[in-house]
Amino acid sequence: MGTWRATLQDWAAAWAAIRDRETTVDGAGVRTIGGHAPAEYILAWPGDDVPRLADEVRSHPGATLTLVAHQASDLLDEAAPVGLAPVKRAVLLTASTTGLETSSALPETGGLQEASLDLYDVVEATEFGRPVASGRVRVENGVAVVGSLKINHPETSPVFGRAVLAALVEEAYVHGADTLFTVVSERQVSSYTETGWATAAHIVTFRSPP
Repeated sequence: MGTWRATLQDWAAAWAAIRDRETTVDGAGVRTIGGHAPAEYILAWPGDDVPRLADEVRSHPGATLTLVAHQASDLLDEAAPVGLAPVKRAVLLTASTTGLETSSALPETGGLQEASLDLYDVVEATEFGRPVASGRVRVENGVAVVGSLKINHPETSPVFGRAVLAALVEEAYVHGADTLFTVVSERQVSSYTETGWATAAHIVTFRSPP
């Protein structure tokens, strides 16, 4: 399995893709491109490009600088670029595609559908033919990112979410990925680590204050 730092440009591009954004390489990191959304710069901390990209963010209202480090405290206490404020925190998790469940039983009323789109593949779970849960996966150079997991209805059984995630893992494996990443909120970490994921790094996004 590749480390998060060694594969940053791959998983960062895949993470952007499942959020409907394309990227280009920018120094040691990546920059989102296209559309009308402000740019996001994603790179590891510490890194030589941080001051340059912090300047870019300060110069372009709405742009964000997303830094990845082993500890969130490193980012909040030491790496916070001058003139930028933290606006979002997340956790990067990793796993091997061979170390997670690739199937999960559904009730007789349920089913799974898969589709390949331009930026990612999508898996959708249905109950009585009605979409109830979905998720996305993108593979880049043997590294896959799964995410954008959604439960469409509050009353939906958790088994549908688990089935979608298992199908996404299988899709990554079929497409040659041996390393998986996903980005989750801090409150979601325990539910993932209980099923075989491990914390790889912490993510903090910065923006110029209004």
